[in-house]
Amino acid sequence: MKKENITFNTFLKKNAISVEQLPEPLAEKIALFWKLYNLKDAIEKAEQKELIDQLETLDYEILGEIEEEYEDQLENNDRLEAIMQSPATNESLKKKAKEQLRTDATILKELVTMGRTQGIRQSELNAMGITEFKNNTVIGKYRLKRTSVFF
Repeated sequence: MKKENITFNTFLKKNAISVEQLPEPLAEKIALFWKLYNLKDAIEKAEQKELIDQLETLDYEILGEIEEEYEDQLENNDRLEAIMQSPATNESLKKKAKEQLRTDATILKELVTMGRTQGIRQSELNAMGITEFKNNTVIGKYRLKRTSVFF
């Protein structure tokens, strides 16, 4: 596990968020992650695999908590849609708004760049703005695939 492969760290850097801006329990969890990360080279090879697995799990948990904290910025921006439909706005503003308008494909692209490609519930996708999908749906260059099994 390399430092550049840590998904929550990548998310924080891309969105210019510092750890101090996060809630205290989440900041403490991140501090614990880095303490464990710094120990990985000091332990034996047999124990190292287990620690790396735990670090990957903790990385995924931290990323999920950060996404929950900033979920309002991941959802579609309805104000941009209103700008697009208004006849009073000039063409340059409409062009700018169209570039920022979030589609299903752009939402999926953001999830992929954040490394969040597994374990996403249908309700979470609906909350992000993706509404029309079935078992194997192709949206842009991405395929949504349902892999869960109900018991």
